[in-house]
Amino acid sequence: MSLASKVTQTGWAPLKRYMFARFLIALVFTSLLARAAYPDFNSTKPNGGQLGSELKLTLNGARLADFEDLLFFSPGFKVKSVETRASNKVELTLAIAPNVPPGNHLVRIRTKSGISHARQFFVSPFPNVDEVEPNSEFANAQPIQLNQTIEGVILPEDVDYFKLTVKKGQRISLEVDALRLGYGVCDPYIAILDKGKFEKAFSDDTILHRQDGFCSFTAEYDGDYYVMIRESSYRGSANSFYRLHVGSFRRPDAIYPAGGKLGSKLKVNFVDNKESFAEEVTLPTEEDPEFMLYPKSQTPAPSGNTFRLSAFENTLEIEPNNTLEQATVAKESETYALNGIIDKPGDVDFFKVALKKGQVFDCRCFAQALGSPLDPTVTLLGPKGNTMSSNDDGGGMRRLDSKFKFTVAADGIYSVRITDHLERGGPNFVYRVEMIASQPSLTFASPDYSVNDTNYRQFMAIPRGGRMVLLENFTRNGVGGDYRFDVKGLPAGVKLLSDSAPGDLPGVPLVLEAAADAPLAGAVATVQLLPIDPKNKITGQQRQIYDIVRLGNTIYYQGIEDKMAVAVVEEAPYSLEIEKPLVPLVRNGVFNLKVVANRKAEFKGPIRVFMSWTPPGISSLGEQTIAADSNECYFQLNANGNIDTKAWKFVVMGEADAGNGRVYNASPFAELITEAPYVAANAIPLTAMEIGTPGLMVTNFEVQRPFEGEAVATLVGVPDTISIPSIKVTKDTKELRFTVVTNDKSPVGKKENLFVQVDIPAGKGTTTHRVAVGSILRLDAPRKAAPAPVAKAAGAPAAKPATPAPSAAPVVLSRLEQLRQKTETPKN
Repeated sequence: MSLASKVTQTGWAPLKRYMFARFLIALVFTSLLARAAYPDFNSTKPNGGQLGSELKLTLNGARLADFEDLLFFSPGFKVKSVETRASNKVELTLAIAPNVPPGNHLVRIRTKSGISHARQFFVSPFPNVDEVEPNSEFANAQPIQLNQTIEGVILPEDVDYFKLTVKKGQRISLEVDALRLGYGVCDPYIAILDKGKFEKAFSDDTILHRQDGFCSFTAEYDGDYYVMIRESSYRGSANSFYRLHVGSFRRPDAIYPAGGKLGSKLKVNFVDNKESFAEEVTLPTEEDPEFMLYPKSQTPAPSGNTFRLSAFENTLEIEPNNTLEQATVAKESETYALNGIIDKPGDVDFFKVALKKGQVFDCRCFAQALGSPLDPTVTLLGPKGNTMSSNDDGGGMRRLDSKFKFTVAADGIYSVRITDHLERGGPNFVYRVEMIASQPSLTFASPDYSVNDTNYRQFMAIPRGGRMVLLENFTRNGVGGDYRFDVKGLPAGVKLLSDSAPGDLPGVPLVLEAAADAPLAGAVATVQLLPIDPKNKITGQQRQIYDIVRLGNTIYYQGIEDKMAVAVVEEAPYSLEIEKPLVPLVRNGVFNLKVVANRKAEFKGPIRVFMSWTPPGISSLGEQTIAADSNECYFQLNANGNIDTKAWKFVVMGEADAGNGRVYNASPFAELITEAPYVAANAIPLTAMEIGTPGLMVTNFEVQRPFEGEAVATLVGVPDTISIPSIKVTKDTKELRFTVVTNDKSPVGKKENLFVQVDIPAGKGTTTHRVAVGSILRLDAPRKAAPAPVAKAAGAPAAKPATPAPSAAPVVLSRLEQLRQKTETPKN
């Protein structure tokens, strides 16, 4: 039901209740200097357009007054003109090229001050038609024609009806985009009804599009048929938008075979549960995990079918192959792609494959991931027919697909058995089993920077004269060696600060910098990892997984980005710099990394500072805050005993609210050297003493590298009620001796995990060591005083007071003496 029609029926008050549920309240655009900020991208109207057309598009959100452009991740889209700009809305004209593939396309808003979260924009072969009220009753169905896309919204308890006139034998097909629009959890129900209100075809959920359904029906008479759409549970909301495609198109469930070799020509069948049609296709030469196939000989469907691309040949089942003896024999290879159809209930398919001892295979069955209703169970049988491995579920997001790993124990001919878990079957129960042995690969992606938000900071909005950083983590499979980043398609004035990607690191920061005079511009850049060794032919690809629809911890729809949104934005009101380290960080040592903020005069707010990356062996808190009345903060870096001794490049990222949204700016790199320690010491053995009695804690002290001057050693980890003065040491010191002084406020019991901090002069500063880690002090309650003496008879001479003995220096007790003293101490 369209929102405009609801106004005419119910007035503005009810409209406001659900319209504001759809849109965030727009923030007032400030008159401050233009600064980098994060625009909000809430919705588009309409949610898609027709191939080869121009349409008026409205963008809704916040902080949009300085709108510049749309960043589409696929080619063929162009903003022709911008009619209006406001803080919460932009109106523009968008051109869609005729060769843009139907379906969903990733897009972000670029303003002069930032980049938005990503949203989905849909492309259809058909022109848009707005839903018009009243159409909530069968008798008031809205007239439409075949091959149109209806844009509408389902409100609570709403049902929308449409009427079309067809000839007997004409195909009527429906497909709906609702959940995939990305506005929330909308579960549509669609149906085709005859003039007697009987449902002739319907769809709630599908394997291919999850909650978004599709169905087809062939008209049985000349005349009117009806299309109905509602929310499956009659819930609906102001955010339950839909795009309902109504046409004569054929909507296949899956494709057989379900994959093919890169660059090859291949005959495929587009299949559904009733029929199929064949076409010859030419496959691309480069891998694409989200590759789609579209039929060319038929009226195109509003979306394609997922199709696997691989570097190896197909093996197609040859019927009959229902028994082990009839198994289809695959040509011997290092990798196999077994394709078939469980075409009737109870069907079982067998393949024979030659395997060699020591081979390690990742075996995965693709079925539901490709739109097939098959719930596959895959079993690997040994040369003697015994079960070696088997799996039912476990295939990632489409968990009903099978996946397992297998190491070959001996050379031989093995068998692969495929069937449906519930012994179902049909012409669309397509599958593809890929057995991949030692296929080298290298991918990289940024981690999630926020809980339940995979879009947060997943872009490069680089302020003029500033930088932005993303941590890129590597996933290596049989690939080693050093690499370098290669970025193509950057906006003018943007450069990569460091391209190094060493083979011994799990990830590195990727930092882009914009010149102070760089023009405000944006691009979707391609980032790759190229090997340093010319003999290495594996290229690293970006594989950034992002959520399209997510509700808390439940993920309904995801996508994969293989490109990066990059933009030059307005200058930030602050910059960050890491103060140049003057001394090294030593193994088992500590270093306080100082970050300094330089503020513009008008900016007084706090700045969140993120430690973008630490090398293996160095730990740190991930975040600090520079307060509004401060210009600096510190990150304490802690090195373990195995950190490589070399120079490391550190970078931090700033985030602040400058009055118009989030503002990002990263520091330049700062180099910190790690070195071997100057000193070492063993943990101080458990030292026990009575409260009120001074004692000593002693351990060895080893100087591994000579140093000049005096160092200061401090025993760390005891409460303030225990006094342990620091001591001075030199390169000639052999032993650490700490005097322990307690009082009546000192707590009884063990004080564990103590350590000694040694600050050693080096260059223009001091290096901080942590030694004697794991030292233990135990404080016991003081012994009870002896009973008072009995008074003597009167007249007896008074005894002379005893001369107090001179105080002795604290005595270091052996471990045996300490234990003996403990057993002699009376219990309270």
